[in-house]
Amino acid sequence: MLYKGGKRRALSLGERRYRRKQEGYGSKRRPEQKRFAKVTKKQTLKLKCTVCGYIQHRRGIRLKKLEIVEVA
Repeated sequence: MLYKGGKRRALSLGERRYRRKQEGYGSKRRPEQKRFAKVTKKQTLKLKCTVCGYIQHRRGIRLKKLEIVEVA
């Protein structure tokens, strides 16, 4: 048998504390982030060896524009 919670009492201490905590930001505990904080995304570079074909990942670098040029 599954546990089923009882009816919540509006005047219980926990419920009063919870409601007081929720008051500030329109029923949310913390302010919601309006827009994405970062302007750029992290790009992960995949470097491929021309001799053996080994692929090496470079950890993300923040770039607005990424242009890949093949060096001959």
